[in-house]
Amino acid sequence: MRHPTAASVLFPTAMVLAALAGCAADSGNGSGATASTPGSSTGTETATAAATDLERAGSYAVIDGKKEPIPQIPMGDPATIARIIDEGKNRNRVMDHLTHLSIDIGPRLTGSSNLETANRWTRDQFEAWGLSIPAFGGVDGQASTDSSLRGLWQWGQIAVRFDRGPSTGKVLAIRNPESDTPEYRTVRDMEFTSLAWSPGTSGPVRGPVVKMPENEEQLSGMKDKVKDSWVLIKPTPGGRRGIISGAGARLSLYNDIRKKWKTGETAETAPAVDKDVTRYEGTLIGGQARDGMPFTLDVKLVDPTAVTGTISLGGFRTSQIEGGTFDAQTGELKFRTESQRGTREYALKIEGDTIKGQTELPDNGGTIAYSGKKVAIEEPKKGPTMEEKVLALEPAGWILPSSSDLVTTGGVPGWDKLDMSNPASDVIVTVRQSDYDCMNSRIADGTAVFAEFDLQHTFTNGPIPVYNTIAEITGTELPHEVVIVSGHLDTWNGPGSQGTTDNGTGSAVTLEAARILMAAKAKPKRTIRFILWTGEEQGLLGAVAYVKALKERGELDNVSAVFVDDGGTNYEGGLPCVESMEPYLAAATAPVNGHFYSETDKKFLDVNIHPGQVFTQVMGSDHNAFMRERIPGFFWDESGRAVYNYTHHTQHDKLDQAIPEYLRQSATCAAVTAYNLACAPEKLPRPTETEWPQGGRRRGGGGGVGGGGGQTQTPAGASESSTQRPADGAGASN
Repeated sequence: MRHPTAASVLFPTAMVLAALAGCAADSGNGSGATASTPGSSTGTETATAAATDLERAGSYAVIDGKKEPIPQIPMGDPATIARIIDEGKNRNRVMDHLTHLSIDIGPRLTGSSNLETANRWTRDQFEAWGLSIPAFGGVDGQASTDSSLRGLWQWGQIAVRFDRGPSTGKVLAIRNPESDTPEYRTVRDMEFTSLAWSPGTSGPVRGPVVKMPENEEQLSGMKDKVKDSWVLIKPTPGGRRGIISGAGARLSLYNDIRKKWKTGETAETAPAVDKDVTRYEGTLIGGQARDGMPFTLDVKLVDPTAVTGTISLGGFRTSQIEGGTFDAQTGELKFRTESQRGTREYALKIEGDTIKGQTELPDNGGTIAYSGKKVAIEEPKKGPTMEEKVLALEPAGWILPSSSDLVTTGGVPGWDKLDMSNPASDVIVTVRQSDYDCMNSRIADGTAVFAEFDLQHTFTNGPIPVYNTIAEITGTELPHEVVIVSGHLDTWNGPGSQGTTDNGTGSAVTLEAARILMAAKAKPKRTIRFILWTGEEQGLLGAVAYVKALKERGELDNVSAVFVDDGGTNYEGGLPCVESMEPYLAAATAPVNGHFYSETDKKFLDVNIHPGQVFTQVMGSDHNAFMRERIPGFFWDESGRAVYNYTHHTQHDKLDQAIPEYLRQSATCAAVTAYNLACAPEKLPRPTETEWPQGGRRRGGGGGVGGGGGQTQTPAGASESSTQRPADGAGASN
């Protein structure tokens, strides 16, 4: 179905006149304002005028990738829209905001000092531009007369604040090993990360690098070399059960071992193997994980109508099987796993001792294919494990390899409930693959290798309050109805990161959209609310709490639409929707089209509205908290030449990756779209019940603790890609 023409979009006359009057009031001319001005010619002249309109900036919509006439739906005042476009094109300050967030404040981990500084700085910017700043509030009805808390909305508190100071890592070689005062030279500076909320070092810690022993013979030959050394862990081989993979899983293991030592427990207390469990091991390809990542499926098929068990990915992420069924005749095994990131539906087939099949990631995140075979389940060995034996020798710390030259930062398990009276003590770093290869090859050549890490980690006992920042332009006629423009202010804070593309860019776009609207003297009929969320990386925590509060106050249905810019430094290139929304969104975004030309891309940065049968959205960001409650939430299509994984949670998330022309378009687009929808005749049409995502996409989800969606990104200037964020939260905490 194409978008309706003027004749087919019908509204009650009084409604249209009221809409026209409300948002045209600031134009001073009293004329009815619509998204476009239809020509009065007929026949050939009409066709010629229409063709001309499709070439003139701001006079066409883009629907399913094609230029189309703008739907004749009353929107904002044309004079105001012209001022918004002029301000966004010619006096755009989005890079000023992004530079301050990235350089002057820096990465902004949830609960950190930097994030609270950013909360207050962004509030002050909103206030300086003349927006309304609400009183302090919170999910539990918090209130305060403290003026310094205005514009902050407390969604919770965490036990411990974690601030990461300067962090360095070096591969060293010794010049004169026999000397009483040996000298060291730097072979290379490492690029690495360590988990947020994990132990650091007390100043620089230098020590020999030794390889993790794999058997008793190797351990016996190196026992006297482990103390105060850095233990190098080899990459996890595919299909190997029981190998500890990610830093989070390894830190949890060491914490458990130390607890056993304190209580006097031993490894001999390991539980016996359940004889009803069948184990399959194999590898997976596709999705966000690296091809060849191991998986293990432990499944009980005793009751084919109620199959239970677990599936483990990569040796560190284990999920419970839910709703499992098994058809013995066809060999079909079906089940799902649930997390805050969404539901995964598995369809596998058992043939003899082999198993294969796939799962669709939520919200078009891709397909993962599995292939494996049945393996015997070994009884747990008695006595201490190799990890326990090496840990007892008191190494300085542990060095894990990344699977590439990107290192990804996440948080420790249980980050929000840390107990500083019993802190973790094991230092674990993950280095890029080339750093690992350098150390490993030198050891293999018989060359002495040293590493030095200086990790300045500061912990502050809480409770630490955590906030969203909120400001708004109050509606002139329907102030209780709201259009939300947003991005998340929090970031991961691995060494090297400045928190730029995830999500300094979305925060800067939100700030600049607000500034542009105020500079243009916009007077929307509905309220436009600007929210900078926090806790997104740990599970959409700020957004989930805010939606809960709106629902409890009976205000949730007043939200017309929620827009999130969280796709990095690409531009706001489109919106997925259902057909009932198409005319509104096409009319709302049309003024942007034809105004922003990229000399690099050799095209206009237009906004493509693409309807479908289901209201499918990329689910890995804060808008999903609204989607769960059937409020339209939009994750902008991020179009352009940047691809997300290069910077997503990595050491390369820096200001030099930002693409200014894209961000200028995004800020202007966000301002225009919000203003037009705030002036539309009605709130944005809701999808019908059958149009909402079903199954795994129905619930969508926030991120699990330590979670964060993943996209693909390469340095600015790479090939063009329209990015999407799979909603499986891969890799964030490990």
